[in-house]
Amino acid sequence: MRRFLLPVLLLSASPVMAQDIELPAGDVLEVRVDGDLNGDGTNDIAFIAGNADTRSLTVLLSSRHEFDVEYTPEVLELEVTQFTPATLALDGNVLRVEDLTGGTTAVASTRRFRYDGTRKRMRLIGLDATLYSRTNAHDGFEASWNLVNGDAVTHDLRLVEGAGEDPYEEVNERRFKYRVRPQFLANATDPETMLEEMQQE
Repeated sequence: MRRFLLPVLLLSASPVMAQDIELPAGDVLEVRVDGDLNGDGTNDIAFIAGNADTRSLTVLLSSRHEFDVEYTPEVLELEVTQFTPATLALDGNVLRVEDLTGGTTAVASTRRFRYDGTRKRMRLIGLDATLYSRTNAHDGFEASWNLVNGDAVTHDLRLVEGAGEDPYEEVNERRFKYRVRPQFLANATDPETMLEEMQQE
């Protein structure tokens, strides 16, 4: 179990400032963003950190008390990747996570999380993913899933020889409703699983 102590100052090999976070021994901070995700007026903290064997997204949700602030961690294990750093950004109260995993065959993904006030946890509300060849060796596939209303869109990506910087053509668009069930940060579907499932729909 990962441990986080607040407040401390950690000197990290990462260029990102790591104030207020103590990482497990051997972990390096990859990227961080601060903002009020749960609407309590206090900044929450989201960051990705890891080592050669493990990597995870952590969101520290604040809870303000009379004299101090507590932080409750939610942790999503991520695939270790050579393509770091990932991108973390806040679009209003939505946490956007952009990541690239794999090798010559890669998966580019964007996950969106929003605070669920009823469950008091971060909920996955959107997932976009694209499987493609970084060396233009094979066709690809992409899917976009709105977990709020169940709308899903998929395309096959056909490799077009000699197409230059954008070698893929979107074909065979399908629009359909995909099952909607609450998915919270710690157990959110990974992009590879979503792509595999939607290819079978």
